[in-house]
Amino acid sequence: MADFDANFDFNQIIPRKGTGSRKWDAVDTVFGSADVLPLWIADMDFASPEAVTRKLIERASHPIYAYNTQEASLYQAFINWVKRRHNWEIEQDWILLAPGVVPSIVLSILALSEPGDGVIIQPPVYPPFFDSIKDNQREIVENPLIENNGRYEIDYDDLEQKLADPKNKLLLFCSPHNPVGRVWTRAELSKVYELCQKYNVDVLSDEIHSDLVYSEHKHTVFASLGTPVCKQSVTFMAASKTFNVAGLNLSFIVVPCKRRRALIKAEINRLHLNRNNLFGVLASETAYAEGDAWLDGLLEYLEKNADTLVDFTEKRLPKVKVVKPEGTYLAWLDFRAYFSNAKELDDFLVQKAKVGLNSGKTFGRQGEGFARINLATQRSVLLEALVRIEKALEAVSDTL
Repeated sequence: MADFDANFDFNQIIPRKGTGSRKWDAVDTVFGSADVLPLWIADMDFASPEAVTRKLIERASHPIYAYNTQEASLYQAFINWVKRRHNWEIEQDWILLAPGVVPSIVLSILALSEPGDGVIIQPPVYPPFFDSIKDNQREIVENPLIENNGRYEIDYDDLEQKLADPKNKLLLFCSPHNPVGRVWTRAELSKVYELCQKYNVDVLSDEIHSDLVYSEHKHTVFASLGTPVCKQSVTFMAASKTFNVAGLNLSFIVVPCKRRRALIKAEINRLHLNRNNLFGVLASETAYAEGDAWLDGLLEYLEKNADTLVDFTEKRLPKVKVVKPEGTYLAWLDFRAYFSNAKELDDFLVQKAKVGLNSGKTFGRQGEGFARINLATQRSVLLEALVRIEKALEAVSDTL
């Protein structure tokens, strides 16, 4: 891979305090301490691509920000992107727009299931998966991942048992997986596909991290497994994670099946969510049309951060276990050698190490003793956080 660091300076510190940043300005509220170094919520400390910033400034210079049309160029930019980056050919008619991937998940659950139906998830997993099901009167059905020396795999026997229950109508799938960082192989996905086809269960595939995959791994879009496409699938994608534009609230729902698409569209219309953010449209279109080189540079930087994390823990924190993520800019730290419960770990990280990570318990009971760290920051910031953890562990080692 070419060295992009000279073209895109991801080492540059960009102050975010005072900008309304949830990650930086809410640390006192979230962690109860203002001096915590935040590496938690999944956004990046890097500037978005210059082309995106330029386009937004250009449009913002026009003083009217009224209702906008949905330009065909937005759809075409997205269609070209998934073909170019993922070798997935889709049609414009398959695409629906929504104000974010989590709202898209909720809309799809409402459209494709009934109150009381079961929705299968694979914890430890992204916390809003639980809320999206529970808050809409569906039943959470767990198919926990199997941990094997820090690497996670799908429990297919248990999955089949859950799929065979006629009460379970949907599989809410995370690909790549947050927080464990797995990029599912085509063979793994094919097993899931075959089982869901066998039991006629629809797959809601959250692929928001699909662009963030490291060398030696390749993302396969779940819907691409069908012939020619899996019609029992709904795919969620967005520019938000890839290009750091989550605050602009736009996502894509790709639904090859006309009937399922009509049901989801009806929910969008019922809830009057069919008007999208003017700047979200502009940012997404520009990023997908002009963001390839920037993303290539970002991926190189993120992978070096992942390597830095693994190297540091192996040499200086050997009891803290971590497996290099295959994708996403998140890593799953195992502190179970030090702490017997989540509260002890959470209190240590905030009060002793002064580092703000995501508590593992929020990803399900399987996350007890773990914490999720966000690698999408300057390497100097990442190293500062790791040194803080190292020094804090040294200071309390006699009591552990």
